[in-house]
Amino acid sequence: MKLRYLFATFALTTSSSFGAVILGSDFASDAAYDGPAFWTTGDDGGTAGTFGAWTLTNGGASSGRFIGDSTSLGSPGANINTVGESFGMFAHTGQTSDAFRNFNGNTLSVGQTFSLNLAVNFRNGNKGFDLRNSSNAVIFNFNIGGDTYVVNNATTGNGTIGNTYSANSAFALSFTQTTGTGGTWSITRSGGVSDLDSGTYTGVPENFKFYNSQTTGGGAAQDNLFFNSLSVVPEPSAALLGGLGALMLLRRRRN
Repeated sequence: MKLRYLFATFALTTSSSFGAVILGSDFASDAAYDGPAFWTTGDDGGTAGTFGAWTLTNGGASSGRFIGDSTSLGSPGANINTVGESFGMFAHTGQTSDAFRNFNGNTLSVGQTFSLNLAVNFRNGNKGFDLRNSSNAVIFNFNIGGDTYVVNNATTGNGTIGNTYSANSAFALSFTQTTGTGGTWSITRSGGVSDLDSGTYTGVPENFKFYNSQTTGGGAAQDNLFFNSLSVVPEPSAALLGGLGALMLLRRRRN
């Protein structure tokens, strides 16, 4: 009976097809981002030990960040919220807003996958995401600007992933460290347009940056960048083998 109970407990930590076990995650709805200051430098929400504290910078009163509703991007915009909230960033009148964060374990380890959701509407200025190494060099960039969606700095898959406009565009980004020197990336688009793009990157991710820069709508809600649901998971096969190995060891001890 004990063995059956332990196996059932292990199974509940995976999907029905032995999917990935979440190591850690963070959402805009986390209590760390409650008022009165909401989201600010030094905040460290989510699962303890997964990410470091945020460092947030902006150029002045025409740029900044907030906790808000991603559906405010349109009528409605893409819904990437948890409990009605996402991380939001704005920047106009020549200014830029940046949000930096480290992986708390120093780097993304081999077999681990980092994922996030991102939502945008208007495509003026520049807004997007950088994945960076220990020297803060960008090893992957996804940029929304110039009326298109573009991957830069990757090893394969660089260039536009399409320019079809939709007011409720959402993108799910995923990065898997497959070796000690690089990994794979994918971007799944949803909303008014469905698309899947993928490729490889070279390097070991240590930190990342979200940014919004020099939009031209004078602070229009449609120019905001929203993101949410940061998570790190181990490789599904590694999680499964580790769990089955523990069960086999237990069985041997019982025999």
